[in-house]
Amino acid sequence: MRMTIPPAIACCVSLCFLFSPLNAQPWQPERIFGDVTPGTFAPTAYDADSSASAVYLFDHGTVSFDPSYNNSHGFSIVYERHTRIRILNKNGLGLATIGISATHRGNYEVLIEDVRGATYNLEDGKVVITKLDKSNIFKDKNGYVDIDKIAFPNVREGSVIDYSYRIIYPSYAFIPEWEFQGNYPVLWSEYEVTVPVLFDYFVKSQGYRNFNIDTTLYSTDHFPVYFAGFSGSWDGQTIHRIWALQDVAPLEKKEPYTTTLRNHVQKVQFQLSAVRMNGYQKTYRTTWPELTTELLKNPNFGGSLDDRNHFMDDELKKFTTKGDTSLAAAMKIFSFVRDQFSFSGQEVIYQSQDMKKTWEEKKGNVADINLLLAAIFRKEGFDATPVILSTRAHGTPLYLFPLLGDYNYVVVRVRTGGVNYLLDATRPSDGFGQLPDLCYNGMARVIDAGGETLPLFADSAKESRITMVSLDNDDAGGYSGTYSRIEGVFESMTLRNRLRKEKPEDFFESLRKGMAEYKQMKDYGFDSLATPERPLGFHYSMTYHFTQQTIYFNPIMHDRISNSPLTSPERHYPVEMPYRVDNHYVLRMAIPKGYKIDQLPKSARFSLADSSALFEYLIDADENTINFRTRLQLNKTNYPVSEYPGLRDFFSLIVQKEKEPIVFKKIQ
Repeated sequence: MRMTIPPAIACCVSLCFLFSPLNAQPWQPERIFGDVTPGTFAPTAYDADSSASAVYLFDHGTVSFDPSYNNSHGFSIVYERHTRIRILNKNGLGLATIGISATHRGNYEVLIEDVRGATYNLEDGKVVITKLDKSNIFKDKNGYVDIDKIAFPNVREGSVIDYSYRIIYPSYAFIPEWEFQGNYPVLWSEYEVTVPVLFDYFVKSQGYRNFNIDTTLYSTDHFPVYFAGFSGSWDGQTIHRIWALQDVAPLEKKEPYTTTLRNHVQKVQFQLSAVRMNGYQKTYRTTWPELTTELLKNPNFGGSLDDRNHFMDDELKKFTTKGDTSLAAAMKIFSFVRDQFSFSGQEVIYQSQDMKKTWEEKKGNVADINLLLAAIFRKEGFDATPVILSTRAHGTPLYLFPLLGDYNYVVVRVRTGGVNYLLDATRPSDGFGQLPDLCYNGMARVIDAGGETLPLFADSAKESRITMVSLDNDDAGGYSGTYSRIEGVFESMTLRNRLRKEKPEDFFESLRKGMAEYKQMKDYGFDSLATPERPLGFHYSMTYHFTQQTIYFNPIMHDRISNSPLTSPERHYPVEMPYRVDNHYVLRMAIPKGYKIDQLPKSARFSLADSSALFEYLIDADENTINFRTRLQLNKTNYPVSEYPGLRDFFSLIVQKEKEPIVFKKIQ
């Protein structure tokens, strides 16, 4: 099965059922350890990236199943990697130190072994070798991760480093993923995986390029096996899968409006789906209902949702009434958790501690806090269910397949008054029924018997801002007015969060610094600051003291797009906005006494061909008054690479147009 998942191509297939013919054979490097000759140092630049500070001459990984490593499962997965890098200038010297990491899988010890490496330099036409020794390898541990750090000796501009290692994963459950792209160009990247047909794996392949090699080869093998109650030997078919890419360009730096580069890196990932042996068969998360059942039984996810949790009773009695499932009651419960519990910033779908500890310490990760919220709702009689999703920084989930690694965030769906609300209690600035923009990243999954999917695409979120400005001549011969702005939902969240760290006076002082000398700010304040469910507004009054012969007056205050967010001449990834936009700006101003209009900008409209982006700049005047309005609409959030030039020009036109002032001249 093959499917398209924007913005990158991703497909999931069973490793045991895929066959792709071998493409015409491209150039392939020799991969013999230490086979570095003077010719290796010859090129001065490489086609994959002529300006690169280093280049991977090749990066080769293999996975095999080996029963010779003793463990209770009878098999170990052996992952081997051989990499050769050429340092071209001083900016690539950071590659002289690398880290090899291995994450413990459950209670099984993972081994890093047979680490080899050397540095090669060309001196007087001869290759000089400096080998690694034990003093160049440093062992470290970070939680469940073992790390071998390698510091290559004698590395300088022009050096070649060559290294290889082996990692033993005791069990058949985990095949490491492989990324074909990184921060430097790769002349050849290849991954080989050999699996006995005892095992099925889902394979997720992501990226924009077609592989130079994408093939499956079949052979037979003989293994001693010890698992599933069977002890003996197995003869059968093995499947040898090969992926390879030639001249892989480096992963580009993140540009504005890129959700995450994780969505675009060329890679393959694996998840065990089934084991079959002598009539024994076990499936692993092959369907969402199975995964849902597993999650709901897991003590770190749904295991305590329906517990009585009597440790909550005394505190809940202070603001809840048993059996009251009204909207007002739901909002009280949500506000209690949001305001009393502190978020650690960790985004995961599993609790880091038991629910009682979260309750007592009043802090935790996103799962600790939001699963606690769901448990309180259920305890009080509400229909409440956990929902898992992937945040924008984590990458787009492939929601049709139960790949749990695609998800890193938990929110709560609660039903009251016949309406479903999605809640996230980790941020004090978010209101009831509001999710931060990071949650709008594709399909979310309700974890209950229904297994419903919820479309939380960026296109389903819309941000609307309204700004009103009024300026007039007063009876005392002065000129004054008011500015009022109502933020959209997400801007309100951002500003409320800012005001938790900054005094309101400091906020308005920052606005005042950007004003012209002849403008003064007076009474100012915020509207609905303490009510997160409502859009946040701010306002101020102003006075002007015009004395100049010529006034250059820009009618757009604070809302102007001063610089285009899209400046690169070309782009290789789509533009991914976090939400749709509809911003209004309206100004009505009297012509200042003693002045006349010398120059008035012309009205204009810009739009893309498909009307997915629209900008209006409308202005007119009579003898006494100027009426001005702008509107920016972005009606979709994902603009493919083919539309980038038009969108870049669209923003450039806005920047130029919004610079234009109204010019007043004093009447002689």
